Amino acid sequence: MSVLHVRILLGGATAIAAASLAGWATVRIAKALVTPAGRHRERIRVVATGDGTVTLLADKDTLTPGVFSLYWGNRSGHARIGQVLGKDAKDGTVTRRVEAVYAGRLEPGTSGYWSGYVYPSPGAAGLPSEDITLPGPAPAWLIPGADQSSWVIHIHGLGGRRATGLRTAPFFHRHGLTQLLISYRGDGDAPPTADGKHHLGVSELADVDAALAYAAGKGASSIVLSGWSMGAIMGLAAAHTSEHRHLIRGLVLTAPVLDWHQTVLSNMAAVRLPAALAVGASRVLGGPLYRFAGLHQPLDLRALGFTEVAPPVPVIILHGGGDASTPIRVSEEFAARFPDLVRLVRFPACRHTQEWNSWPELWEGSVAGWLHNNAGSLNA
Repeated sequence: MSVLHVRILLGGATAIAAASLAGWATVRIAKALVTPAGRHRERIRVVATGDGTVTLLADKDTLTPGVFSLYWGNRSGHARIGQVLGKDAKDGTVTRRVEAVYAGRLEPGTSGYWSGYVYPSPGAAGLPSEDITLPGPAPAWLIPGADQSSWVIHIHGLGGRRATGLRTAPFFHRHGLTQLLISYRGDGDAPPTADGKHHLGVSELADVDAALAYAAGKGASSIVLSGWSMGAIMGLAAAHTSEHRHLIRGLVLTAPVLDWHQTVLSNMAAVRLPAALAVGASRVLGGPLYRFAGLHQPLDLRALGFTEVAPPVPVIILHGGGDASTPIRVSEEFAARFPDLVRLVRFPACRHTQEWNSWPELWEGSVAGWLHNNAGSLNA
């Protein structure tokens, strides 16, 4: 056998191995996209506690100004953490205000994880509420407002819970709006999907429509959808497709997923993986190989693609620069494409969906002005 023949055989074997590896990686990525996340890594360490204070190891999260939560013990402990009071560069620590401890004991040696969630319930935010159940059964919080005809429906993101929207609920309550904070299939509050996977909004959209139907049945004549991350793509799709879309007056979208393909591409680039893997993962989810991702049926993500179409209602997007999960570039392009309908408010660099946490005045002031100017009969 000649050297040339050996090289050809080795080259062919290498190509087959590379193709096999790429195929394996593509399936793994597709599966990861739809598989509910496991337990959070509890890496934030409590060094000391004082009278209404906590000292933590300093890092990018714990040094960020604003109000956040610290969860520990697999969410058995929860404290609301406020402003930075001091830093010790020598010890590598930061001391912050403890605004409330909702569960567990905050003690030295405790390790937990940082979160943009602020309140565990409407009551903790000082708001009246009623526990209701939407079809699913999907539990929801109903927060009555002075105006029973003007509503806000909060839609949380992938891997989130209905408590996501509680950080902005006091703002909407001050403006007299009735609010509904919903759960949806697979989020840990509502029942899981039949295959135990997230469907990236494709099937979850039906739960948003059920919430719209509930609001309509309670006399809502004007509804704003407040969507966070994946909740944004569902809100935008509902504005185009829901049988109750005539009631939707506007969309408030925080750190939005607007285009799944571009979002996955951005995440691949962030970890230096080739774009071809993102394309392949989308094909696995939506094509004949969907069962390899653990799905019972393919996911047609094109059914949620509305960035090339003018939104039927005014939209405000609140998005931090440098968002590693959802690229602000997609928000910029959407706003530039429809400048008369879409307003983009850029925030300084922050973690995904934590725009309000560090800059509540900017978030609330922007939304208040937008409601006044754009959201029909809603009062600001």
